[in-house]
Amino acid sequence: MKKSDVSCPKCGAGFRRIELSSRPGTKGDYRCPVCNTVLEVFDGNSLVAVRLTVQPVTTRSDGS
Repeated sequence: MKKSDVSCPKCGAGFRRIELSSRPGTKGDYRCPVCNTVLEVFDGNSLVAVRLTVQPVTTRSDGS
């Protein structure tokens, strides 16, 4: 099992990533749930779980 931290380059959200190479995963990608940026593309060779750990800092659009 491999643990790592990942952050979104667009909005700054932080994630904990856990990879189990002993179990097969699914092909596809993981997108930031905050801004929809692709963070990783999966080939299906291992099971990967990602969870949000740091909320991004947001600013109000009206300048307040």
